[in-house]
Amino acid sequence: MSKTPRYAELVAARKAVDPVPLGLQNPAAIENGKYDSAHIGPWTVWANDLDADLMVVGQDWADVSYFTENRGLDKPGNPTNQFLRDLLESVGRPIPEPPSAGNIDDPARATCGVWLTNALLWLKEGGMSAPVRSEWFEGASQQLLCDQIVLVQPRVVVALGERAYNCALRAFGLVPWRGTFRLAVELQHGVSLPVPSSAATLFAVYHCGSRIRNTHRSKEQQRADWSRIRPLLGSRTGVRP
Repeated sequence: MSKTPRYAELVAARKAVDPVPLGLQNPAAIENGKYDSAHIGPWTVWANDLDADLMVVGQDWADVSYFTENRGLDKPGNPTNQFLRDLLESVGRPIPEPPSAGNIDDPARATCGVWLTNALLWLKEGGMSAPVRSEWFEGASQQLLCDQIVLVQPRVVVALGERAYNCALRAFGLVPWRGTFRLAVELQHGVSLPVPSSAATLFAVYHCGSRIRNTHRSKEQQRADWSRIRPLLGSRTGVRP
């Protein structure tokens, strides 16, 4: 089976999950799926190259209010998104601007060498900074993350934050990180994931939002963290779209 129909199966599996008992909402159920997409999650609308050699895994994508207010897309001018673009460009993987109502179908999204996703594909309530629960990153979350990595077969998986990092480890039956997260970030060679018929290296990095940059990891430190990734990626030509 080619990647495209298999991906459609994963999207259908995500849409079929009922996360309400966990206190979450499936984008497919919010306003009858009015703002849902044909992708595994809202972040994947932004960069969705099925042959990407770099996959970036965030913790989760906003909350129900943000999702509905922005019609399933990111709020324009998000500074965190801009810094993520800078980090991706620094490792040779420039991606287009985040999607808006007029440019969702930019073909560069499917050819940029990057796949964006989240460990948690359902939406919490209570605001962007509402706390998350450990059980949200088990079960279907682990399985769908594993399935995406197996499908795309990236060379490198970058996990933004400890929740995303441990979800990726658990998805492949590996022991979750128990020490200080900074030590995971400073692992020079990452962790090998046992992806069938492929080889993927998992790296932990801090989230690139302003709060983390101001308290845990500056822009300069984060650029240095990402610099470990570039030697593992193939060369690509072109400039930022």
